[in-house]
Amino acid sequence: MRQVTTLACLLVCGALTGCSITQTVTPVPSSTVHSPEICMIPAAGLREGFNTTYTAQLRSKGFQTRELPPGTPPANCALSTTYIGTWSWDMALYMSFADIQVFENGRRIGQALYDSTSGGARMGKFIDAQSKIIEMTNQLFPHTDYGKTAGQANRLP
Repeated sequence: MRQVTTLACLLVCGALTGCSITQTVTPVPSSTVHSPEICMIPAAGLREGFNTTYTAQLRSKGFQTRELPPGTPPANCALSTTYIGTWSWDMALYMSFADIQVFENGRRIGQALYDSTSGGARMGKFIDAQSKIIEMTNQLFPHTDYGKTAGQANRLP
């Protein structure tokens, strides 16, 4: 009986600790951004709150934003971003996945990825989506002057 109890405890502990929540970010280098406008290409069916929060964060970084229809190729603009957010249900609705990618002339130059789909019983998966989107955007764009052209960035006030 003791072996069964020990084995059960090990399996439960393994299940709880083996589940992971990941977040990886490849920041957009400020030296590669040459356009004050960024075209925003949301995933089809994206929740409005994601779009509103991400748009506000990009504008706070100095970008002018222009929303394009879902599925538009990123190469249609000098600077563009695609983004998707997925919500899941597990006792409550929560954002379980987000992928924000940034492209310059169709070439990916940055990405922020959050994935709690393997979060299992971890309570850390129940995050505030708005705060997570803000965090991801700030990590993806760590500078505040991306929307300025080289000439504007060098001007004194």
